[in-house]
Amino acid sequence: MSKIMVIAGGDWQIELIKKAKQMGHYVICSNLYEDSPAFPYADACEVANVLDKEKNLQIAQKYQPDAVISDQSDIAVPTVAYVNEKMGLRGIGTDKADIFTDKTLMRQRCKEAGLPVPDFKICKTLDDALEMLNKHKKIIIKPIDSQSSRGVYTITDEKKLRDKFDDTMSYSNRRKEILAEEYIGGDEFTIDGLVVNGTHYPLCISIKEMYKENPNVSKVQTYTYSHPVYDYELLRNTNKALVESIGLPMGLTHSEYKFYKGKFYLIEAGARGGGSNLSGKIVPYMSGVDNYEYLIKEALGQSVDQKALDQLHLPEQRCVVMRFFDFGEGIVQKIHGKEYLAQHANVLDYQLEIHEGDRLENPKYGRLRPGHFIVGADSYDEAQKLAQDILNNVYVTFEEQKG
Repeated sequence: MSKIMVIAGGDWQIELIKKAKQMGHYVICSNLYEDSPAFPYADACEVANVLDKEKNLQIAQKYQPDAVISDQSDIAVPTVAYVNEKMGLRGIGTDKADIFTDKTLMRQRCKEAGLPVPDFKICKTLDDALEMLNKHKKIIIKPIDSQSSRGVYTITDEKKLRDKFDDTMSYSNRRKEILAEEYIGGDEFTIDGLVVNGTHYPLCISIKEMYKENPNVSKVQTYTYSHPVYDYELLRNTNKALVESIGLPMGLTHSEYKFYKGKFYLIEAGARGGGSNLSGKIVPYMSGVDNYEYLIKEALGQSVDQKALDQLHLPEQRCVVMRFFDFGEGIVQKIHGKEYLAQHANVLDYQLEIHEGDRLENPKYGRLRPGHFIVGADSYDEAQKLAQDILNNVYVTFEEQKG
């Protein structure tokens, strides 16, 4: 039995902890809150802020784990890398962790490598961002190292920039800077993969549909292995070139791109799996690859079956729909269809984080979405039908507004 330390203990680390336990390991989990959702699944729990590298190092020194890992959380990546280095354990290195969690470093690295990225500027002041707005007329501002689209805004006029600049800056953790970049149109995509011994293997791709009320937050992600309009092989090759040019030695990857003028332009890239149980549920279902087993074994320095990845034949017709609920705004009177959702045979995962009496508003960032479901099938048409059936049966009614 090996000891595995998992840094971060929210909902999206539960599947990783369960997998480590299934493999026979002892799991220590650290997170900020005593009632963290993942704590009941671990053998030992310690309260520590994910961002507090020294506190997490002290926990590692106490338990002497054989590996330190995390998933689905950008803010955990630098801490995991730091603790691994200090403990002499296998990890991606703090230099790689910084590149994959600092948007400015990632943009600079892509530019140096000749990979497509929107025009960007690192901004310390409002005047810096105003220069970009005057240059492009439409820009995106975002923190340099946050997650879940916190502090991300599309800006088309000076008033909105002045209104949102400080909010965006408040979500930048390591330096008081933000990223302002040229707004580019086009559809948005995600691509998730696995790195083994420095080789990147793409495992699934989605095309996004965004909330109309907030075009920076995704509402639907549809996973297929090909698309009638877009060249997914070009996307796979573009992302492989990105990951391998940086030299990521191991682990999971999650990247987001926009297709613009015949190229896939990088929006985000992470050295971790996608959130909302993308890496925990969708990747294994779509690809047949147990990516968590690879992650854990590589972190422990154990041998992995890389030949199986080299010879991998992906199920070309398989499809997954991850759909975030869009109930509207108001005070929830009644939630309909929870049992239908819980008992649905094709639902791979779901979350419904609302209660009667809650006030729902259009989500300002990803973590404020009211819930989601993941449904899979062996064809695109069947997956779409199943998703629509769920939407027809799971809904809320709102209290009537007086006056």
